[in-house]
Amino acid sequence: MRASRGTSPAVAPQRGPSAGERPGAPGGEGSAVVLPETPLLDRPGAPGAPTAPVARDGSGAAGPPSAAGRDGALDRHARLVCSVLGVPAAVVSLVSRRLQLFPGAVGLPEPWQTTRLADLSRSSCQQVVASGQPLAVRDAREDPDLRQDAVVTELGAVGYLGAPLRGSDGEAIGALAALSPEPRDWTRREVALLADLAAACSAELQLRRALSDAAEVRAAAESARDEATTAQMRAVGERRDAEVAAARSRLLHEVGQAVSRAREAEDVAAAVVAGVRAGLEAQMAAVALHERGSGALRYVATSAADGDGGDGAGPPEPVDVPEGALLAAREARVVFTPDAATAAATASSAAPVLAGVEAALHAPLLVDGQCLGVLTVGWGSARALLAGERELVASLAEAAAHGVHRCVSLRAEREAARTLQRAMLTELPDLPHLELAARYAPAAAGHQVGGDWYDALRHPDGSTLLVIGDVTGHDIGAAAAMGQVRSALRTLAVATEDSPGQLLARLDATLDVLGADVLATVLAIRLADDGRGEGDLRLRWSSAGHLPALLAVPGSGVVALDGHEADLLLGLAPGSPRRESEVDLPAGSTLLLYTDGLVERRDSDLGEGVERLAEALAEAAHLPLPDLLDAVLTELVGAGGADDVAVLAARSR
Repeated sequence: MRASRGTSPAVAPQRGPSAGERPGAPGGEGSAVVLPETPLLDRPGAPGAPTAPVARDGSGAAGPPSAAGRDGALDRHARLVCSVLGVPAAVVSLVSRRLQLFPGAVGLPEPWQTTRLADLSRSSCQQVVASGQPLAVRDAREDPDLRQDAVVTELGAVGYLGAPLRGSDGEAIGALAALSPEPRDWTRREVALLADLAAACSAELQLRRALSDAAEVRAAAESARDEATTAQMRAVGERRDAEVAAARSRLLHEVGQAVSRAREAEDVAAAVVAGVRAGLEAQMAAVALHERGSGALRYVATSAADGDGGDGAGPPEPVDVPEGALLAAREARVVFTPDAATAAATASSAAPVLAGVEAALHAPLLVDGQCLGVLTVGWGSARALLAGERELVASLAEAAAHGVHRCVSLRAEREAARTLQRAMLTELPDLPHLELAARYAPAAAGHQVGGDWYDALRHPDGSTLLVIGDVTGHDIGAAAAMGQVRSALRTLAVATEDSPGQLLARLDATLDVLGADVLATVLAIRLADDGRGEGDLRLRWSSAGHLPALLAVPGSGVVALDGHEADLLLGLAPGSPRRESEVDLPAGSTLLLYTDGLVERRDSDLGEGVERLAEALAEAAHLPLPDLLDAVLTELVGAGGADDVAVLAARSR
C-alpha cells in the first residue's frame, strides 16, 4: 500500500501520483514491477525455506489448505508487532516474482491465517518492497487507488503500517506490516519502532540465508573431492562466524534490556560488566565512572574470575584505575595493551596495575563527545585483539555510555524535583489554640518523585487553614505544578474570607484562567472559634477528590470526616459545585490529614487502608504529635512505601 490522502502527514512522506498514474508503479497500466528474487521462496528445499502451503494433485487442482507455510520464529516477530503497536493483526510478508507468503502472521482471518499464501497480483506489500521505504496509511478506504485492495476487501485491514524487510544485499524482499481494522494515525515513534522490529526480523532472515549459503558450500564440497577439504573448512568457519555473531547479538540484546531497566548508573555498569565477562571470556571486567564533585575516575563495578576459574562477581573491591584507563578517558579513544610488558613500557613508574592481567583493553564511554567513564577488559595471558572483539567492546561501551547518561540525567532531575518539593513544604506556624506537626516521606524507590504537599496558615481574621493535596505525576513537572497550586491557594486564602468550598472553587477557576495543566486532589479545612465564648473550635471542610481526614476525640474513638462525598479533582471540571461540612472540635482532639501514599497498597483497596490508618491513630492518639506521626508512618509504611507520603496533624489545646 502507499501513503495516500488518509495517511497522517507527520508520519509518512506523501507519495506523488497514484500507483496507476506513475510510470512503473505497482498495478500501473502498461507496466510491470520487477520485484527482487526471494531466495528463501524461490529455491525449493533450501534450509529454512518455507514450503508452499497449497498441495496439488495430479490434475493440478488445489488440495486442502494447510499450515505448512507457518514459521514459528517469524510468528513471534508478528506477535511482537501486535504487542508493541497495539494492533490486532500483523504479518511477515515475503514476495518473489510468482507469489507472496505470510510465514509469520497473527490475527488474519481464515483462510489466510492457515494457508499463508496469496497471489502476488493482489499483494499489498509489494509497494513497500518496490519503494524500499516504510509506508503508513490511515484509512485505505478513503483512497480510490487502495479501497479495492485485497488487504481491505479480504483481510479487513483499514489502517496499514509497513516497513521493508531486507536481504543481505540490502534489497527489500518483503514487509513487516501492522494491520488495523480501524482508521489509525500512525506516529513517528510507531514508524520508528516498526522499522527497528523490521531490522531485527531482517537480521534473522539474513542469518538464515547465511546458513543456507553454508549448506550449499558443504554440498558442493561433497561433489568435488579435490576441493572437499577447503570447502568444508570454509563452511565450518562461516557457521562458526554465524554462531558467534548470533551469540554476540543475543548478548547485546540482553545487555541492552538490562541497561534499559537500570535506574542508577552503578546498575548500568554492573549489567555491562556481566555481559563483557560472558561474551569475551575475559579474566576481569570493570566500569569506572567519574565521581560527582571531584571528577576522579573510580571503578564502580568489577567482575573477575577467582583462583579456581569461577566467577567472583560482586561488590567492587578497591581497585586503582590504571594509566591505560586514564589515557582512554583523557583522549577519548580506545587503549589496548597486548601484554603487561607493553603496558609497563608506556606507563609511569608509579602507575597502578591490574593484578593477574596481561592484556587489557580500555574503551571510553562517550556521549556527544563527553567521556562519562571507561570500560576495562582484562585477559590473563598475552593476546591480540580480534576485530569482532573490538566491535563487541565498542557496542557494549556505547550501551553503557547511553545508559549511564540516562541515569545521571534522571538522577539530576529527581534531585532537582526533591529540592523543589522540600523547599515548598511549609514551616508550620506557632498557634495558641492548636499544636501542629507534619511529616513528608519520599517513596522508597529513588526514581519516584511525587506532588504531595501540605500547608497551614493563620488567616487575618484569626481562623486557621489546614490544607493537604496531591498533584498527579511523579516527576519534576509534578513538583513544579504542586508549587503552583500551593502558591495560588495561599494567596487566595489570605486575600479572601472564602470558606473552604468557596476557596477550592476559586482556586480551580484561577488555575483554569492561568492555563495550568494540573490535576490535583485537595482537602481544605478551616478552624475557627465556635462563637460560644468558651474557646472551642468549629471545623469546616471541603474536599476536591481527596481522602477524608481522621478525627480522634478523647473517649470517643476515631471517625472519618466524610460528611459528604468528595467533589471532583481540581482541573477536571472548573466551575463544578463544591460542598462543605462542619463539625465541632473538642479540646484535646487530634486531626490527621494525609495523602494516598500512606494508605494505598497493591493488595487492598483504599477503604481498607483508611481503616488500618484509623486503627493506628487510635493506638497512638495519646502520644505527642511528633511521636504520633512517627508511629503511624512506621505502622503503615515501614522502611518506605511505593509512593510519596505527606501527613499533617493538628491537636486542639
